[in-house]
Amino acid sequence: MSDLENPRWEAFVQQRADGLNVTDAYVAAGHKRNRGAGSRAAKEPEVVKRLAELLIQREALCKARIEETIVALVAMAEGADLKSGAGIKEARGARLEAHRLNGLLARGREEKAWEPPRVLTDEEWEAKYGANAPGSAC
Repeated sequence: MSDLENPRWEAFVQQRADGLNVTDAYVAAGHKRNRGAGSRAAKEPEVVKRLAELLIQREALCKARIEETIVALVAMAEGADLKSGAGIKEARGARLEAHRLNGLLARGREEKAWEPPRVLTDEEWEAKYGANAPGSAC
């Protein structure tokens, strides 16, 4: 999908993709402050679709940059002069930073895999915890 035809809506979507809330994004896009207008604009189908597209693109770009940075840091560490104190310090710092960034990537993958717990029915609660479970009327 390309830019939205309405330039103010496109500006609104760009501001939302940058992290602004609907009201602030609406004002930043050139509209007057209006309590419900930003929320209404955010629900427009083409706005929803464009925002989703931008967020996917930005997430992919961020991941690519982190992965490229990790590769570059490891290459820097491997190419460092390990015969001098400064070289050893540079290699150590590069490897530590690569490790930290790799942890961020791994944690991001884990967060996406997480699913909210399922709410138990009354029967499931009774079977799992019994009549004397915390919160039961005894």
